[in-house]
Amino acid sequence: MKSVSIIVPIYKVEKYLRQCIDSIICQSIDDLQIILVDDGSPDGCGAVCDEYALSDDRIIVLHVQNGGLSAARNNGLALCEGKYVFFADSDDYLEKNAVDVLFNAAEQAQTDILLYDAISFDDENPSPDNAEINKYIRKHTYPSVCSGAEMFLQMQKNDEYRSPVQYCFYNKSLLDEHGLRFHEGILHEDQEFNFFALLYARRAKHIHDVLYHHRFRSDSIMGKRFSKKNTDSWYEVIKTAMSKSDVFLSSPQTAQAFKTGLAWMIENYFIYIKRSVDGESAETKAQIQILRRSLKSVGYYGDERIKNAALNRRKKSIIKSVKLKLYPRLSPLLRKKK
Repeated sequence: MKSVSIIVPIYKVEKYLRQCIDSIICQSIDDLQIILVDDGSPDGCGAVCDEYALSDDRIIVLHVQNGGLSAARNNGLALCEGKYVFFADSDDYLEKNAVDVLFNAAEQAQTDILLYDAISFDDENPSPDNAEINKYIRKHTYPSVCSGAEMFLQMQKNDEYRSPVQYCFYNKSLLDEHGLRFHEGILHEDQEFNFFALLYARRAKHIHDVLYHHRFRSDSIMGKRFSKKNTDSWYEVIKTAMSKSDVFLSSPQTAQAFKTGLAWMIENYFIYIKRSVDGESAETKAQIQILRRSLKSVGYYGDERIKNAALNRRKKSIIKSVKLKLYPRLSPLLRKKK
Protein backbone atom coordinates (compact mmCIF):
# COMPACT_ATOMS: atom_id res chain seq x y z
CA MET A 1 0.00 0.00 0.00
CA LYS A 2 1.14 3.51 -0.84
CA SER A 3 0.93 6.30 1.72
CA VAL A 4 -0.97 8.78 -0.43
CA SER A 5 -2.71 8.69 -3.80
CA ILE A 6 -3.24 11.99 -5.61
CA ILE A 7 -5.98 11.94 -8.23
CA VAL A 8 -5.97 14.65 -10.91
CA PRO A 9 -8.88 14.80 -13.39
CA ILE A 10 -7.74 16.58 -16.55
CA TYR A 11 -9.72 18.29 -19.30
CA LYS A 12 -8.76 21.24 -21.53
CA VAL A 13 -6.14 22.70 -19.17
CA GLU A 14 -2.98 22.41 -21.27
CA LYS A 15 -2.04 25.99 -20.36
CA TYR A 16 -1.92 25.18 -16.62
CA LEU A 17 -1.23 21.45 -16.45
CA ARG A 18 2.56 21.53 -16.13
CA GLN A 19 2.39 23.88 -13.14
CA CYS A 20 -0.03 21.50 -11.44
CA ILE A 21 2.00 18.34 -12.11
CA ASP A 22 5.28 20.02 -11.19
CA SER A 23 3.81 21.02 -7.82
CA ILE A 24 2.85 17.38 -7.19
CA ILE A 25 6.03 15.58 -8.26
CA CYS A 26 8.16 17.85 -6.05
CA GLN A 27 6.31 16.79 -2.87
CA SER A 28 8.71 15.56 -0.21
CA ILE A 29 6.79 12.42 0.75
CA ASP A 30 8.43 9.34 -0.77
CA ASP A 31 5.65 6.78 -1.06
CA LEU A 32 3.36 8.66 -3.43
CA GLN A 33 1.01 7.47 -6.17
CA ILE A 34 0.04 10.07 -8.79
CA ILE A 35 -2.98 9.24 -10.96
CA LEU A 36 -3.48 11.55 -13.94
CA VAL A 37 -6.88 10.97 -15.54
CA ASP A 38 -7.01 12.39 -19.06
CA ASP A 39 -10.77 12.78 -19.46
CA GLY A 40 -10.71 12.73 -23.25
CA SER A 41 -9.15 16.19 -23.39
CA PRO A 42 -9.11 17.45 -27.01
CA ASP A 43 -5.94 19.55 -26.55
CA GLY A 44 -2.40 18.41 -25.74
CA CYS A 45 -3.08 17.37 -22.14
CA GLY A 46 -2.84 13.66 -22.88
CA ALA A 47 0.62 14.03 -24.43
CA VAL A 48 1.80 16.14 -21.47
CA CYS A 49 0.66 13.41 -19.06
CA ASP A 50 2.48 10.70 -21.04
CA GLU A 51 5.63 12.82 -21.11
CA TYR A 52 5.68 13.11 -17.30
CA ALA A 53 4.92 9.40 -16.85
CA LEU A 54 8.04 8.48 -18.84
CA SER A 55 10.28 10.33 -16.38
CA ASP A 56 8.51 9.52 -13.08
CA ASP A 57 7.45 5.98 -12.22
CA ARG A 58 5.10 7.23 -9.49
CA ILE A 59 2.79 8.52 -12.22
CA ILE A 60 -0.04 6.47 -13.71
CA VAL A 61 -1.82 7.94 -16.73
CA LEU A 62 -5.35 6.89 -17.53
CA HIS A 63 -6.79 7.98 -20.89
CA VAL A 64 -10.58 7.71 -20.90
CA GLN A 65 -13.48 8.89 -23.02
CA ASN A 66 -14.85 12.20 -21.79
CA GLY A 67 -17.28 11.46 -18.99
CA GLY A 68 -17.05 14.54 -16.79
CA LEU A 69 -15.35 15.39 -13.53
CA SER A 70 -17.16 12.82 -11.37
CA ALA A 71 -16.43 9.94 -13.74
CA ALA A 72 -12.77 10.96 -13.99
CA ARG A 73 -12.38 11.00 -10.21
CA ASN A 74 -14.16 7.65 -9.92
CA ASN A 75 -11.82 6.18 -12.53
CA GLY A 76 -8.91 7.43 -10.46
CA LEU A 77 -10.34 5.92 -7.28
CA ALA A 78 -10.54 2.53 -9.01
CA LEU A 79 -6.72 2.58 -9.31
CA CYS A 80 -6.05 4.11 -5.93
CA GLU A 81 -3.52 2.26 -3.73
CA GLY A 82 -2.93 4.91 -1.08
CA LYS A 83 -3.99 4.85 2.54
CA TYR A 84 -5.08 8.47 2.00
CA VAL A 85 -6.65 10.11 -1.03
CA PHE A 86 -6.05 13.66 -2.20
CA PHE A 87 -7.97 15.24 -5.09
CA ALA A 88 -6.24 18.04 -6.99
CA ASP A 89 -7.74 20.08 -9.83
CA SER A 90 -5.51 20.26 -12.88
CA ASP A 91 -5.50 24.07 -13.11
CA ASP A 92 -4.46 24.53 -9.46
CA TYR A 93 -1.22 23.81 -7.65
CA LEU A 94 0.05 22.66 -4.25
CA GLU A 95 2.46 24.14 -1.74
CA LYS A 96 5.80 22.32 -1.75
CA ASN A 97 5.23 20.52 1.55
CA ALA A 98 1.44 20.10 1.31
CA VAL A 99 1.16 16.32 1.15
CA ASP A 100 3.80 15.76 3.83
CA VAL A 101 2.01 18.13 6.23
CA LEU A 102 -1.35 16.50 5.56
CA PHE A 103 -0.05 12.95 5.87
CA ASN A 104 1.71 13.62 9.18
CA ALA A 105 -1.30 15.44 10.63
CA ALA A 106 -3.69 12.68 9.55
CA GLU A 107 -1.44 9.95 10.95
CA GLN A 108 -1.00 11.73 14.25
CA ALA A 109 -4.74 12.31 14.75
CA GLN A 110 -5.85 9.11 12.97
CA THR A 111 -8.44 11.02 10.95
CA ASP A 112 -11.07 9.86 8.51
CA ILE A 113 -11.11 13.37 7.07
CA LEU A 114 -8.56 16.13 7.52
CA LEU A 115 -9.68 19.61 6.41
CA TYR A 116 -7.26 22.40 5.60
CA ASP A 117 -7.19 25.85 4.00
CA ALA A 118 -6.47 27.23 0.54
CA ILE A 119 -5.91 30.58 -1.11
CA SER A 120 -7.42 31.75 -4.41
CA PHE A 121 -5.84 33.68 -7.25
CA ASP A 122 -6.84 35.00 -10.66
CA ASP A 123 -4.37 35.22 -13.55
CA GLU A 124 -6.58 37.68 -15.43
CA ASN A 125 -7.15 39.90 -12.40
CA PRO A 126 -4.07 39.91 -10.12
CA SER A 127 -5.95 41.86 -7.45
CA PRO A 128 -9.36 40.22 -7.03
CA ASP A 129 -11.64 41.01 -4.11
CA ASN A 130 -10.10 39.98 -0.77
CA ALA A 131 -13.21 38.03 0.12
CA GLU A 132 -12.61 35.79 -2.91
CA ILE A 133 -8.89 35.43 -2.21
CA ASN A 134 -9.52 34.35 1.37
CA LYS A 135 -12.75 32.43 0.80
CA TYR A 136 -11.12 29.13 1.72
CA ILE A 137 -9.16 30.38 4.73
CA ARG A 138 -11.08 29.79 7.96
CA LYS A 139 -10.85 32.30 10.78
CA HIS A 140 -12.29 30.20 13.59
CA THR A 141 -10.71 27.43 15.62
CA TYR A 142 -12.34 24.00 15.67
CA PRO A 143 -12.10 21.01 18.03
CA SER A 144 -8.81 19.20 17.63
CA VAL A 145 -10.57 15.94 16.74
CA CYS A 146 -14.32 15.38 16.57
CA SER A 147 -16.92 13.57 14.50
CA GLY A 148 -17.40 14.80 10.95
CA ALA A 149 -21.02 15.67 11.82
CA GLU A 150 -19.86 17.95 14.63
CA MET A 151 -17.24 19.54 12.39
CA PHE A 152 -19.88 20.21 9.73
CA LEU A 153 -22.23 21.81 12.25
CA GLN A 154 -19.50 24.00 13.73
CA MET A 155 -18.34 25.20 10.32
CA GLN A 156 -21.91 25.83 9.16
CA LYS A 157 -22.54 27.87 12.30
CA ASN A 158 -19.51 30.03 11.50
CA ASP A 159 -20.35 30.21 7.78
CA GLU A 160 -17.01 28.53 7.07
CA TYR A 161 -18.09 25.20 5.63
CA ARG A 162 -16.55 24.74 2.18
CA SER A 163 -17.53 21.72 0.10
CA PRO A 164 -14.76 21.34 -2.56
CA VAL A 165 -13.04 17.99 -2.11
CA GLN A 166 -9.66 19.50 -3.01
CA TYR A 167 -9.49 20.96 0.50
CA CYS A 168 -9.91 17.63 2.26
CA PHE A 169 -7.55 14.73 2.89
CA TYR A 170 -9.51 11.47 2.98
CA ASN A 171 -8.72 8.14 4.57
CA LYS A 172 -9.55 5.73 1.77
CA SER A 173 -10.95 3.19 4.22
CA LEU A 174 -13.79 5.64 4.93
CA LEU A 175 -14.65 5.90 1.23
CA ASP A 176 -14.51 2.13 0.72
CA GLU A 177 -16.42 1.26 3.89
CA HIS A 178 -19.41 3.35 2.81
CA GLY A 179 -19.05 2.96 -0.96
CA LEU A 180 -18.52 6.68 -1.41
CA ARG A 181 -18.05 7.64 -5.04
CA PHE A 182 -18.89 10.75 -7.04
CA HIS A 183 -22.38 11.16 -8.49
CA GLU A 184 -21.86 11.09 -12.24
CA GLY A 185 -23.69 13.26 -14.75
CA ILE A 186 -24.32 16.21 -12.43
CA LEU A 187 -22.67 19.39 -11.18
CA HIS A 188 -22.31 20.05 -7.42
CA GLU A 189 -20.96 16.54 -6.97
CA ASP A 190 -18.60 17.85 -4.28
CA GLN A 191 -21.49 19.13 -2.17
CA GLU A 192 -22.94 15.63 -2.12
CA PHE A 193 -19.70 13.65 -1.74
CA ASN A 194 -18.16 15.76 1.00
CA PHE A 195 -21.39 16.07 2.99
CA PHE A 196 -21.84 12.29 3.09
CA ALA A 197 -18.17 11.74 3.88
CA LEU A 198 -18.36 14.09 6.87
CA LEU A 199 -21.53 12.49 8.20
CA TYR A 200 -19.90 9.07 8.02
CA ALA A 201 -16.57 10.24 9.49
CA ARG A 202 -15.87 9.27 13.08
CA ARG A 203 -12.74 11.39 13.34
CA ALA A 204 -12.34 14.77 11.64
CA LYS A 205 -9.83 17.53 12.17
CA HIS A 206 -9.10 20.95 10.71
CA ILE A 207 -5.66 22.49 10.39
CA HIS A 208 -5.10 26.16 9.55
CA ASP A 209 -2.27 25.51 7.09
CA VAL A 210 -2.75 27.11 3.66
CA LEU A 211 -1.51 24.31 1.39
CA TYR A 212 -3.37 24.74 -1.89
CA HIS A 213 -3.70 27.44 -4.56
CA HIS A 214 -7.08 27.64 -6.28
CA ARG A 215 -7.24 29.33 -9.70
CA PHE A 216 -10.26 31.35 -10.85
CA ARG A 217 -11.18 30.67 -14.47
CA SER A 218 -14.09 32.27 -16.32
CA ASP A 219 -14.42 29.17 -18.55
CA SER A 220 -14.43 26.68 -15.68
CA ILE A 221 -17.46 24.58 -14.69
CA MET A 222 -18.32 27.02 -11.93
CA GLY A 223 -18.21 29.83 -14.47
CA LYS A 224 -21.45 28.30 -15.81
CA ARG A 225 -23.11 28.21 -12.41
CA PHE A 226 -26.38 29.77 -13.55
CA SER A 227 -27.34 27.20 -16.18
CA LYS A 228 -30.38 24.96 -15.75
CA LYS A 229 -28.02 22.02 -15.25
CA ASN A 230 -26.99 23.63 -11.97
CA THR A 231 -30.54 23.70 -10.64
CA ASP A 232 -31.22 20.19 -11.93
CA SER A 233 -28.03 19.00 -10.23
CA TRP A 234 -29.02 20.53 -6.88
CA TYR A 235 -32.33 18.72 -7.22
CA GLU A 236 -30.52 15.40 -7.76
CA VAL A 237 -28.22 16.06 -4.79
CA ILE A 238 -31.21 16.75 -2.54
CA LYS A 239 -32.97 13.58 -3.73
CA THR A 240 -29.86 11.51 -3.05
CA ALA A 241 -29.51 13.01 0.42
CA MET A 242 -33.14 12.24 1.23
CA SER A 243 -32.64 8.64 0.08
CA LYS A 244 -30.05 8.27 2.86
CA SER A 245 -32.19 9.83 5.58
CA ASP A 246 -32.84 6.50 7.32
CA VAL A 247 -29.11 5.98 7.78
CA PHE A 248 -28.29 9.44 9.06
CA LEU A 249 -31.39 10.05 11.18
CA SER A 250 -30.92 6.74 12.98
CA SER A 251 -27.86 8.16 14.76
CA PRO A 252 -28.30 11.07 17.19
CA GLN A 253 -24.77 12.16 16.32
CA THR A 254 -25.58 12.71 12.65
CA ALA A 255 -29.30 13.61 12.72
CA GLN A 256 -28.80 17.32 13.41
CA ALA A 257 -26.02 17.57 10.83
CA PHE A 258 -28.18 15.81 8.24
CA LYS A 259 -31.09 18.19 8.81
CA THR A 260 -28.82 21.23 8.74
CA GLY A 261 -27.17 20.04 5.55
CA LEU A 262 -30.43 19.21 3.82
CA ALA A 263 -31.85 22.65 4.61
CA TRP A 264 -28.63 24.20 3.27
CA MET A 265 -29.00 22.21 0.03
CA ILE A 266 -32.64 23.24 -0.43
CA GLU A 267 -31.80 26.89 0.21
CA ASN A 268 -29.07 26.71 -2.43
CA TYR A 269 -31.44 25.00 -4.86
CA PHE A 270 -33.86 27.93 -4.71
CA ILE A 271 -31.06 30.50 -4.89
CA TYR A 272 -29.80 28.90 -8.10
CA ILE A 273 -33.31 28.76 -9.55
CA LYS A 274 -33.76 32.46 -8.87
CA ARG A 275 -30.47 33.30 -10.58
CA SER A 276 -30.75 30.81 -13.43
CA VAL A 277 -30.62 32.19 -16.96
CA ASP A 278 -33.45 29.80 -17.79
CA GLY A 279 -35.68 31.08 -15.01
CA GLU A 280 -38.28 28.83 -13.48
CA SER A 281 -39.16 26.45 -16.29
CA ALA A 282 -42.16 24.11 -16.29
CA GLU A 283 -39.80 21.23 -15.51
CA THR A 284 -38.31 23.11 -12.56
CA LYS A 285 -41.78 23.93 -11.23
CA ALA A 286 -42.63 20.23 -11.39
CA GLN A 287 -39.42 19.41 -9.49
CA ILE A 288 -40.34 21.91 -6.79
CA GLN A 289 -43.77 20.37 -6.33
CA ILE A 290 -42.32 16.86 -6.13
CA LEU A 291 -39.73 18.01 -3.62
CA ARG A 292 -42.31 19.76 -1.44
CA ARG A 293 -44.64 16.75 -1.48
CA SER A 294 -41.79 14.42 -0.57
CA LEU A 295 -40.67 16.62 2.32
CA LYS A 296 -44.22 17.08 3.55
CA SER A 297 -44.76 13.30 3.53
CA VAL A 298 -41.95 12.92 6.07
CA GLY A 299 -43.04 15.94 8.10
CA TYR A 300 -40.01 17.91 6.90
CA TYR A 301 -38.05 15.59 9.22
CA GLY A 302 -39.39 17.63 12.10
CA ASP A 303 -37.09 20.50 11.22
CA GLU A 304 -38.37 24.07 10.90
CA ARG A 305 -35.46 25.24 8.77
CA ILE A 306 -36.10 22.49 6.21
CA LYS A 307 -39.80 23.42 6.15
CA ASN A 308 -39.03 27.14 5.73
CA ALA A 309 -36.49 26.41 2.99
CA ALA A 310 -38.95 24.23 1.07
CA LEU A 311 -41.87 26.67 1.37
CA ASN A 312 -39.91 29.90 1.02
CA ARG A 313 -40.78 30.56 -2.62
CA ARG A 314 -44.44 29.77 -2.16
CA LYS A 315 -44.66 32.13 0.81
CA LYS A 316 -43.07 34.88 -1.24
CA SER A 317 -45.40 34.27 -4.17
CA ILE A 318 -48.45 34.39 -1.89
CA ILE A 319 -47.35 37.68 -0.35
CA LYS A 320 -46.67 39.10 -3.81
CA SER A 321 -50.07 37.92 -5.03
CA VAL A 322 -51.88 39.53 -2.09
CA LYS A 323 -50.03 42.82 -2.66
CA LEU A 324 -50.97 42.83 -6.34
CA LYS A 325 -54.65 42.27 -5.52
CA LEU A 326 -54.77 44.87 -2.77
CA TYR A 327 -52.73 47.60 -4.47
CA PRO A 328 -55.45 48.76 -6.93
CA ARG A 329 -57.82 49.20 -3.98
CA LEU A 330 -55.28 50.85 -1.70
CA SER A 331 -53.56 53.15 -4.19
CA PRO A 332 -56.38 55.78 -4.31
CA LEU A 333 -56.35 55.94 -0.52
CA LEU A 334 -52.59 56.29 -0.49
CA ARG A 335 -52.75 59.15 -3.01
CA LYS A 336 -55.37 60.96 -0.87
CA LYS A 337 -53.12 60.74 2.17
CA LYS A 338 -50.35 62.47 0.23
